[in-house]
Amino acid sequence: MFIGHLHKLTVVRTSAEQIWLDAGNEGEVALPARETGQASIGDVIEVFIHTNNLGQAVATTDKPIVQLGGCASLKVVEKGDNGTFLDWGLYKHLLLPYAEQRRPVDIGRYETVLVYLDNSNRLAASSRLDHHLPEEPENFHTWQKVSLLIYQRTDLGLKAIIDQRAIGLLYKDEIFQSVRVGETHTGYIKRIRDDGRIDLSLQLPSRSQHETLTERVVEWLEKNNGVGNLTDKSPPEAIYATLQVSKKNFKKALGSLYRERRVRLEADRVVLIESPLADSTENDQPDKH
Repeated sequence: MFIGHLHKLTVVRTSAEQIWLDAGNEGEVALPARETGQASIGDVIEVFIHTNNLGQAVATTDKPIVQLGGCASLKVVEKGDNGTFLDWGLYKHLLLPYAEQRRPVDIGRYETVLVYLDNSNRLAASSRLDHHLPEEPENFHTWQKVSLLIYQRTDLGLKAIIDQRAIGLLYKDEIFQSVRVGETHTGYIKRIRDDGRIDLSLQLPSRSQHETLTERVVEWLEKNNGVGNLTDKSPPEAIYATLQVSKKNFKKALGSLYRERRVRLEADRVVLIESPLADSTENDQPDKH
């Protein structure tokens, strides 16, 4: 589609105020001369095509934060009769109509929106993402690596936009790091449910990751003279702050190391068995004979 995207177009006419670009079947599109400096006929210029107040296609060399069909967290900068306006990187702000707002928004706040073409062929924004994006698989597969744009907090967790084309859910009891609405994170397709909806994860559980984690735990213990103050009873937040893993995966790693007799599990600490401190601790035990 022509409107709402970046294009490389050729200059066909110039004047003191306007430059006209060849847009093929779309005809010619005007670009303010002040944006190009010394442009000549035949020059190729990369421009973004948006719409003016009449719904006509116009060009700009400014690059928007998001293009047609894409999603982004944008700052609310103004309120008008028909909606609020968002800063998306162009001199002409993007309209978020009141009818397309999932909640009232205030100036200075950020709102996650999708850019669409309205019935008048004008670019606009919508925060009612479930009206524009499916909550069903689109050729996704389990444990596929994806980009997640966090856009809404719910009782169950956080809703996220998957690769700019679908919606999924991160469950709150499976989030072990700081995640805020408006942020983009790498994530994974954890499960495609029977109803077609998508469950997400910020971590990839795999055998190779599990083996890597056990070695990370060993390295962490070695850096602390063979003793760690985290156990399987430690709060999930403390475990994640130290090792950036969930409590569940940490416990699995400890279990593996314990079965391999590489660590000793005590009430308030974990001791690396081959460490000097572990040997001295054992030697300090009173003789039972």
